[in-house]
Formats: sequence, structure tokens, C-alpha cells
Amino acid sequence: MAKQAAKKTAAKGAGKAAPATAAGPAPAVRALTKAELIDELNRDLAKEYSALIQYVQHAAVITGPQYDAISAELLVHATEEHTHAVSLSSQIDWLGGVPSVDVGDIYISPDSKTMLEYDLEGELDAIARYRERVGQAELLQEYGLRRALEDILIVEEEHARDLQNALDM
Repeated sequence: MAKQAAKKTAAKGAGKAAPATAAGPAPAVRALTKAELIDELNRDLAKEYSALIQYVQHAAVITGPQYDAISAELLVHATEEHTHAVSLSSQIDWLGGVPSVDVGDIYISPDSKTMLEYDLEGELDAIARYRERVGQAELLQEYGLRRALEDILIVEEEHARDLQNALDM
């Protein structure tokens, strides 16, 4: 049963977002201990779970002929978010942590455009987080983790581009 508290329908900063890209200045990397990195990865994992659920729900209820193509793509995104969750879980376990089963906030709306804006906001957040995680893994000399995170980051950037195209940004 879905938690009613996780339902978000209010507009969340509906301004135009910058195009998703891997270019630009490198983010300032906050050094972490391995235990702190595991905690951050578990927070990322919770957001992957919520993205999966949100994409499935949005694909099912999005309406309008202008959204036919993105509706099918949202299901692809959901599958890829699941793959990210599996990858993060494996990495957390390998680092000596226990993968979380917590789910982050899920944002829904009766308005199709707003749904896609919520999805884009989530992807842009993921891009920023994974950029930081890549640097943190590098600082801890966890090169396999860094590579796994880079692979996730590439897909998250693709998701953002898909959503920006659907929103004519």
C-alpha cells in the first residue's frame, strides 16, 4: 500500500532546467569515510526505488497524444532504474554495507506535463548526486565502484535528455 504522505502534487519549481550534460565544471567533492559513502549510496538506492515506482505510475496514467512516445520510454526508464538499484545494492554489499529497502519520496500529479517535470527534476538531482559519488569513490580508491557509478550516470543523463525533449526544452 502506498503511503499517502509520499504523494506530492504541488508544483515544485516549474522553471526551465538547464540541459543535462556531463560537461561543465567538476563538482566540489566532499571527502567521506567508507561508512559515510555507504550511507550516501543507500540514500541513492532509496531514490532509485522511488524513481522506478514513479516512472511506472507515470507511464500508466500519462495522457495526451503528444506524450505517446514518452509514455513507452518511461517504462524503459523504470527498467533502467531497477538495474541501477541492483548495481547499487551489489556495490553497497561489496563495500561491507547492507542495502537499504527504504523508498524515497514519490511525486505524482494529475497533469501529464507536471509528471514529466517531476521526473526531470529527479534525473537532474541524480546526475548531481552521481557526479559527486564518482569523485568520492575516486578519493577512496574504489575504482570498481567509480566505474559502476559512471555507468549509472551515463544512463541518468540520457533519461534527462529524453525528458527535456518530451518537454520541448
